[in-house]
Amino acid sequence: MKRVLDTTEVLGWVETPHGNCEVCASAEANYDESAGRLVVELRSFFRTTNLRVKERQFSADWAPQRETVTESVGPNETVEVARDIFHRWVRKVRQAAPPLHGHTP
Repeated sequence: MKRVLDTTEVLGWVETPHGNCEVCASAEANYDESAGRLVVELRSFFRTTNLRVKERQFSADWAPQRETVTESVGPNETVEVARDIFHRWVRKVRQAAPPLHGHTP
């Protein structure tokens, strides 16, 4: 498996019982060259923003559950398809999220 994408996007922040937390969407994409298959692991989570405390990640009831997307693609299409899948995931997480501070559409 060849790693083609590993990214996290901060969508904004919310106040939680754990303090201010960033709302994040992430993707890790790997390509199986022998099978011509792209596998993208998608997650959404909160993470603490207090620099004086060890970073912790949390989930929320409203957040989309982890997803795995598998596509049959050629080796020249992997990065573009992985980015498209990630951008759709970001929209899904953003739509499910409560109003975010520092949110940029």
